[in-house]
Parts: sequence; C-alpha cells; structure tokens
Amino acid sequence: MKVLLKSARITDLESPHNNTSKDILISNGHIENIATSISDPDALVLSIPELHVSQGWVDFKSAFFDPGFEERGGLSQGLDDAALGGFTHVGVLPSDNPSTDTKLAIEYKRRMADGHCVQLHPIGAITKRQKGTELADLFEMSQAGATWFSDDQHPINEGILTRALLYSRDFSGKIIFTPRSTNFTHDAQVNEGMGSTRTGLKGDPSLDERLQVIKAIEIASYTKSALHISGISSRESIAPIQQAKAAGLPITCDVHVMNLCFTEQQILDFDTRFKVLPVLRAEEDRLALIKALSQGIIDGIVTDHRPFVLDDKQVAFDEAEFGAPQLLTAYAALLKNTGLSSDLLVEQLSIKNRALFGIASNPIQIGAAADLTCYTPNLAWELNASSRDKACNPFAGETLHGRAIGIINKGIVMLNQLEHVG
Repeated sequence: MKVLLKSARITDLESPHNNTSKDILISNGHIENIATSISDPDALVLSIPELHVSQGWVDFKSAFFDPGFEERGGLSQGLDDAALGGFTHVGVLPSDNPSTDTKLAIEYKRRMADGHCVQLHPIGAITKRQKGTELADLFEMSQAGATWFSDDQHPINEGILTRALLYSRDFSGKIIFTPRSTNFTHDAQVNEGMGSTRTGLKGDPSLDERLQVIKAIEIASYTKSALHISGISSRESIAPIQQAKAAGLPITCDVHVMNLCFTEQQILDFDTRFKVLPVLRAEEDRLALIKALSQGIIDGIVTDHRPFVLDDKQVAFDEAEFGAPQLLTAYAALLKNTGLSSDLLVEQLSIKNRALFGIASNPIQIGAAADLTCYTPNLAWELNASSRDKACNPFAGETLHGRAIGIINKGIVMLNQLEHVG
C-alpha cells in the first residue's frame, strides 16, 4: 500500500527535513521519497490544512483491563484508541484479572496485538497477582518480551522493591515504582488541602509521595540499579529527584496528563471524571510539574489511560473508581492546559518518550520505516457523541483544539474521521 502525505510540516528534530513542509511518499511501510512535490496515482493521498507529521508518539502507561474486564473495551479497543489518539507505541499495564504476572499472560497480550498498527509493549507485574508479597517471575516474563515491570497503583514495600531491583539487573529489566503507600493514604479520595477541607473527603498528603520518592531513590542507590518513578504529582517530590540526578543516580520519572492539566479545583463539585491517582493537587503543584518537565527534571509524559463503564463513575464520589480515559484527548488536553507549544509537546511525546522508554528513534528520512503520527495543532473538535468513553472523559462537552489525524505504522494506516466544529 502507498500513502502520500501532501504538504506535511515535518516536526522531528532528528530529521534532516525538520521544520520544512514536504510531500512524503510511503510505500510498503517505508518512506520512499520526500520532496517539495510528489505525484503517485496509486497512492492514498492525505491532504488536509495544516497537516503535521512527526515520529510516532509513545504512551507508556495505559490500562486496557484485558483479560478480566473486557466490558471496558479490551485490548482491541484500547489499541484503536491509542492509534486515533496519535500513539504508535503503548505500554500496557498489568492490572487485569488475572494479573499479567506470567509468561503466558505476556504472550497473550502480544498475540492479541498482532496485526494492529500500534506496537503494544506489555508491562509485567512486579509481584504475583500484584499482592506485594512475592516476586513474580520477572525473568520468565522478560523471555516473552516484557522489559518493564510495575505493580501499577498497588504500593510495594522496601524489601520487595530491593529484591526486584537486584533481580531485574541480571536481565536488564526495568522497574517502575509508584510513589504511594497506605500509611497515610488508606481510603484517601482527594488532595489534602483545599480539596479535603471543602469536600469533607479524606485527604492524600503530598508528604506521602515525597517520602516514597526519597525511599525509592535510597534503595536504587543501595542496589546500584536504575529506577523509574511514575506519576509525580507534587512539587515537593521534584527536589529529591533533581538532587538524585545531579548526584549521577540513574533515576527517571514521569508525570500524568491529568496532573499537568487540572487541579483539586475540579473535584470541589464531586465530579468523578476528575477522580484519579495520583490525586489532583494545588495549582502551585501543577505549575511546578510543568516547569520541571520543561527543565528535564521530569523525563516523560504518560496518559494513565483507564477506561470505565458508566456504573464505575456515575456513583457517589467516594465509591467511584480512580482513573479516566485519556488516549483520544491527551494531545489536545496538554496543548490547552500546559502553556507548552505544540512543537515542544510533540518532541516530548515522540523523541523524548522514545528515549525514556527504550523505543528506537526513527527519524523521518528516505529509507526509514514509516512510524509516524499525523496531526494538526489548530483543528477545533469535540468528542464524537457516540464515543464510548465520552461520559467518563474530563473533556466531554468541551471544544478542543489540536488533534491527531491518525498514525501510519507497520505498513498500516489508521485515521480519524474529522468531524470538527468552528
């Protein structure tokens, strides 16, 4: 199959064509030609106003809840959402039933993703059934294709973290640590501060996150192991990470889309669409996270995509599930709420996220494999009324600007229908 992108602005700092508008001809999954003007009668032509193209975007924290909770969409729907959100690579969390904690479970996810245009990267559980008491067979899962391991939202204690870091060094496994515990946060619902005071709900103190970050850094230093800390939400957690990096420790971290976009203000009327983990904190925290991301202290952005059915969310706030669907709206959400330019966000989602999560860079040049995201930074649009996750999405009913048009990857093209407003 041939695809011809017309007058596409190339946004790729690693490409010799960066910041130029070119025609790009793709044939058999590779870039055949890049020139000012190309014609090919056999090609599918994509020509839209303000078409941009970059290396494919990477999200490394999505939950598809498959197997076990297929009513939330499953792997197939999750991969479709990733593609329509502009992501060619997605790291899929082990929070399934049964948990993804065996070689067979890893193989199941890889098999289910065969033939899809999105590359699925299965994340294995650190402990059996994510119970936090006994290490899963990390090496066996690595043999099936898992490189990264996480217990997702489940806290893990110091002993388990130490053993996981030591064990994973033998086969270059990567441990993802979530900085939360149950010491302070059992049954916590919102940020400790204005959120808890105004709603009367139990508060989650930023102190807990900071303590967990410091603990994890000390254990990584003790074991001489690389560690990734996922879901930084508080300005108080930034300094110890910055200090660890300055000391030469191989510590990396990421931040969720929601914590870059929103604050505890959004939960004051008990809107469960904004009930997420980590909780939404103060405006000072949000601004500090954006600044730390710009400075490179925070290494990556992840969506923490978690689809739910209405019964999970349209209940009392303290009974609702934590999380929200994010893949379809992540780019527009960041563009609207962070103050960062489209080029900087695309650089983060493509080049920087690739480097962080060990996904090979694929500069846009003749002869390269086509692993591309097509997008436009100004298109006005709304979530389609028939969208499965509209009622649970924080952006339902809002006009958004900037949208992924779709992706080209593994010789497959998947594009959005461009309903738009304005």
